[in-house]
Amino acid sequence: MSDTLLQSTLRELRALLSRPRLWLVFALVVALFVLTGPFGTYERLAFPTRLGYWLVLHATTWACALASISFFDVVLSRRTPSRLIRMLVGAMVSALPVGLAITVINFVLLMRPLNVERFLENVLTALPIAIAFCLLTWLSMTSGDGARAEQEPAPDADAASTATGAEERTPAHDAANAPSPADRPALLDRLPVDKRGPLIRLEVQDHYVLVVTTRGTDLLLMRLGDAIAETGGNTGQQIHRSHWVADAGVRSVTREGGKNPRLTVQTTDGQVLPVSRSQMPDVRARWGDRISGA
Repeated sequence: MSDTLLQSTLRELRALLSRPRLWLVFALVVALFVLTGPFGTYERLAFPTRLGYWLVLHATTWACALASISFFDVVLSRRTPSRLIRMLVGAMVSALPVGLAITVINFVLLMRPLNVERFLENVLTALPIAIAFCLLTWLSMTSGDGARAEQEPAPDADAASTATGAEERTPAHDAANAPSPADRPALLDRLPVDKRGPLIRLEVQDHYVLVVTTRGTDLLLMRLGDAIAETGGNTGQQIHRSHWVADAGVRSVTREGGKNPRLTVQTTDGQVLPVSRSQMPDVRARWGDRISGA
């Protein structure tokens, strides 16, 4: 496994673990198992022991499932466009480590047999549970976005003034300048509702694209070329193999003097980005009136 793949998997795992709805689902599931005591644990274990048993079991098995889901979400990102399908593949594969974890925990805590037959039985039990868990995880990531999208107005279209704070916005101003859903770049529909502002720039980070808008940033698991295709047409310029900048996201373009002059682009979010030599002619043609320097 390459460092890039490992880093991308860990980043995806951290993104999943940072979602409060996922932890709420985890707490509810653990509470349900503790109170009902399935698989004979209600009769066999006292409440404190039952609480500890199900907490350890769920923490371990959820960790296995989430790690597998994150790994396959990254590995299959270029082969399978549907994130739900990628997550389901990871969930089904996770039945193997989950079944092993259940077998070992039951052996240590409940003195149940530790053999291949018990392991296969636990794998078959874990498979439908892992699929259901995957669906719950996916819903925890996506639920509510559609409803909030219709309730919240689209962001102000003036990216530069919003980013610099030069123009004070009011609710009436937002409503007058908000683009309709049909005019909004498709890329913004991939972002959380509260970050769907005018685009400033895109940046490659491993297998991800960092999307910077006037309302914040978010990481998307996709290729830069695919992200640019969803920016809404000829609204910006790729300046480097790792960077794309929107027209409204350019604060200035600077020419650095010397034997081999280079260009840099300062964006409205305060970043200074290099322009590759192959992109210099396009940058000069597009933003020539903004170039300054030696």
